[in-house]
Amino acid sequence: MERLQQTLDWLYSLEARGEIYKLERMDQALERIGNPHLRLKVVHIAGTKGKGSVAAMLDSCLRAAGYRTGLYTKPHLVHLTERTRIAGAEMAPAQMLEYIERLRGIYERAGLALTFFEFTVALMFLYFAETGIDIAVVETGLGGRLDSTNVVRPLLSVITPIGFDHMEYLGYTLRSIAAEKGGIIKPGAPVVIGARDPEARATLVDIASQRRSPAMLIERDFTYCSHSPEHRLDYHGLGINMGAVELGVAGRFQHENAAIALAAIEALRSMGWRIGEDSIRRGLREVYWPGRFDVVQRRPLVVLDCAHNELSVEALLDTIASELGPQARARLIFGCLSDKNWPRMAQLLGPRVRDVTLTRVKPKRPLDPERLVEHFAAFAPVRVIREPSEAVARVMAEACEEDFVLVTGSVYLVGEVYPHFLAAQGRTRLFPEAA
Repeated sequence: MERLQQTLDWLYSLEARGEIYKLERMDQALERIGNPHLRLKVVHIAGTKGKGSVAAMLDSCLRAAGYRTGLYTKPHLVHLTERTRIAGAEMAPAQMLEYIERLRGIYERAGLALTFFEFTVALMFLYFAETGIDIAVVETGLGGRLDSTNVVRPLLSVITPIGFDHMEYLGYTLRSIAAEKGGIIKPGAPVVIGARDPEARATLVDIASQRRSPAMLIERDFTYCSHSPEHRLDYHGLGINMGAVELGVAGRFQHENAAIALAAIEALRSMGWRIGEDSIRRGLREVYWPGRFDVVQRRPLVVLDCAHNELSVEALLDTIASELGPQARARLIFGCLSDKNWPRMAQLLGPRVRDVTLTRVKPKRPLDPERLVEHFAAFAPVRVIREPSEAVARVMAEACEEDFVLVTGSVYLVGEVYPHFLAAQGRTRLFPEAA
């Protein structure tokens, strides 16, 4: 255990190198280990919101159809091993230790000083290639065009809805953000486009046309009808028409994600992948995607949600209204990063809460909770408890069985408090551990 922790400490120390948005270094790093990414069949997913959910849904349907899948998502919530899963199981810690030490030796001898993200992406590609999978579902990190995952030659690209986030890197217009996300569209490879905004949509269609990539567009080639608050939708596409498709995740926004995943399945089926209706229904019914309107306790009701920008907060509030009723008022535990539009997030959440406990997320650009006090004070009583675990423990000790406790504002915050609820269930991990 000590060796593993020391190795992880070294790996996390690479975050001090920041991010380098160039693919040449990634190409060099992968060439050193035999270009494992070129041995994989990949579905590559980018977008502002919903890309992780779409990836999880697609992975679940492929597994239900009997395929051995690799799934790469980021960030993780509790353990780094969650990012890299095969057949639904997260990488075993002993395996991760072996791969980190092996790659560290290779790259240090080669004089390649990779960033944290570059290193973990290289690890993922090698693990998937050496373990043997039928297909990999790979989510981008930030953007798409210069993202470290964008060295793949995908079977299929998927672009989920586009919105404003990470503007300092991606640009300050939806057109520029879409152009960065659309960088994952590869010549001749089909693309599913879930973007509705006219500017973003036109940009993505233009990129697909230039690269002669057949495009499936939401509202043109596939549509859906939501049965919210029931977790069901009807889907109508070019080759799949299914009614009353049940989802294992809550929220009307997840119905759109499911439709995008279904369009991706249509594209894969046209390439010869055997994914029947029974597998689709089972996969979507059994999909598990923690941290997204995630009910971790019933009495009191406790929901963890990774909403970290205005778009995701709006989706969260819509889900609360449909699942719990428009009058539901939360005991809110909130913390976020300093580079988010936190005044707007507070403005959206404020009218829907009973009281607020502000806390400070630990990693990466945390916002000092005192700066949030005045933004929430106009709506409800506010206090600051800087340590997230202490904030959760205090609110849970005070809550009665009829209360509704909501933890949101950052993926990192949800990850920090999740162990409290896993321990109550006698668990330490979100996913099964790979053999």
